[in-house]
Amino acid sequence: MKIFRQRRPSLNTLLGITRAKRRIARATGIPTTRTGRKRKALNTLTGGAYGRYERARAAINRPFKLMKRVTSHSGCLLPILGALLLIGLLALLLTA
Repeated sequence: MKIFRQRRPSLNTLLGITRAKRRIARATGIPTTRTGRKRKALNTLTGGAYGRYERARAAINRPFKLMKRVTSHSGCLLPILGALLLIGLLALLLTA
């Protein structure tokens, strides 16, 4: 039997926040973590197929796995075009 713990408990554990979050999550059925909420939402959309490695369910999961990070090819063009538009509007206002 150990007399001393190897690590200190966090402030959340000492205040009882961790236990309260667990109780809320169990009572409502909604996870408190971001990944848990995402997993629950996608499982309800796909009928429990999210995160499974079965070949039949892979086609269901594929669109949702691509939604993790939406790439924007015009991400750096938008500020440049906005600045050029602003300069053009200012030039029109100054010449009028």
